[in-house]
Amino acid sequence: MTPKAFIFDCDGTLIDSMGMWLTIYPELVARYGIRMAPEDFAATEHLALPEEMAYYHDKLGIGQSAEALLQELRFMIREKYACEHELCPGVRAFLDEARAAGIPLGIATSTDADLVELALRRLGVLDFFSTLTTTDEAGASKERPDVYNLALERLAPGADPDDTWVFEDAMFGLRAARGAGYHTFGVYDAHGRADRAVVRANASLFATSFEQLKLADILEFDPALDAPGRALPARDLAAERG
Repeated sequence: MTPKAFIFDCDGTLIDSMGMWLTIYPELVARYGIRMAPEDFAATEHLALPEEMAYYHDKLGIGQSAEALLQELRFMIREKYACEHELCPGVRAFLDEARAAGIPLGIATSTDADLVELALRRLGVLDFFSTLTTTDEAGASKERPDVYNLALERLAPGADPDDTWVFEDAMFGLRAARGAGYHTFGVYDAHGRADRAVVRANASLFATSFEQLKLADILEFDPALDAPGRALPARDLAAERG
């Protein structure tokens, strides 16, 4: 059955940017003479940028204010989104398939909308997406399903989560989406912090690249295989095609 909507995470799912997110915070705090490892920032990964910068301003005492620190970080990030990041392998071909099938496509992201738009416009795929929804707009991090629910409401009003697929690399996003009744495509990003086994266990379909995914895998998916509490994915495309 043809799904009513596809909702995509951006960083680590559509664009190969997670490596930047692992280094940008150490680079930022290093400007203030503080040395921290990428692992030190894992506790705030699920937060939107304003919340993250408020946390580090309060905890580390850096920046004139949380807003000033946010603007400094945004400038650093903008330079990278404008020039460096590329699409993850296989993404464009899959988007072409989905659009040809008439499936509405939207984005649900923790990253600021203008930054996502900047990168996707440069990469030539922004027009694939009818909507772009942020966790800031939804009022909750991806530890809750609010951003996916709002994205679905905007993208396909009246559609249910069980008619919709969420594409994610973050384990907390996959858990939240699957707990709310969405089908989930979990893509493992080796540059991220997520454990491969945990991503796999929270995915209706699992892969290490969109190159392993075909639209037919989703159109032919049996929802009965996606029962709550299932410990492993219905299909591991990485094992089949990797």
